[in-house]
Amino acid sequence: MRLTRLAMLTLGAALTAACSEPSNDPTTPDVPPLAFVRYINAVPDTLNTTVRFTDQVQWSPMTFVNVPFRGLGQGNYQPTQAGSRKFRVFTTDATNFSTAGNTVILVDTTLTFEAGKYYTLLHMGYARAGSTPRQRIVAINDVHPNPGAQVAVRAIHAALGVGAVDIYATATATSPISGTPLFRNVATEAVSPYANVNAAAFATQIAAAGGTTALVAAAAPAGTAGTTQLNPIAGATIAGSVLSAVAFPASPANSAGARFSTPGIVYFIDKNPPPTAP
Repeated sequence: MRLTRLAMLTLGAALTAACSEPSNDPTTPDVPPLAFVRYINAVPDTLNTTVRFTDQVQWSPMTFVNVPFRGLGQGNYQPTQAGSRKFRVFTTDATNFSTAGNTVILVDTTLTFEAGKYYTLLHMGYARAGSTPRQRIVAINDVHPNPGAQVAVRAIHAALGVGAVDIYATATATSPISGTPLFRNVATEAVSPYANVNAAAFATQIAAAGGTTALVAAAAPAGTAGTTQLNPIAGATIAGSVLSAVAFPASPANSAGARFSTPGIVYFIDKNPPPTAP
């Protein structure tokens, strides 16, 4: 059996589960139509957060617990029964991660997830009273491309207060910015389309729209090639990888959680490359 080095559902396994027919075997539970959901915390001024689906226990994500600012809910995409689903986002009690420790509700909402589709729940905005824009969930429908021998990357602009930006792919995080942006004039809260780049080391640099002075830059993770025993891990040097580069804001002075003095970029794996043939 092939071992995996990343706690993430592959598209193939996920789609198989999503398309499974209900079972009449009394020892095998019926599998409902499934969507796949992940949670990213981009709220810069509060404690860590926990997401709990409150409409049902079965076929709901159970691992978006104690997620830090700039962090990803554990397990990346989680299988979730499709349809209209109600959930809440709480601030996390650092001494009690159970349901009883969830007392401050940040978000109480209902979203509809379609079977077989992938979603990013981007939690962004400010939680403190009087701050704008107010925190809320931005639901992104993730349609993963197949970049073939290249790497697909997109940008998600959650860096509040930065304004519209041009986004460049450069050899390193300190390379001079020149040429045509990979993504031009990306507004706050916008999600770019995917663009293919060569499977080689690269960095993302963000400049104010029309400028060439980097406001923030970060090298993409290299990734890990697969073998006949181990699945590949997506990254800049691994063909077939699909990545999101998310721009986060700095932490305000009144932040109750993790503090970052400057905006930053964090890469998230949207899709791992296919396994190496045996």
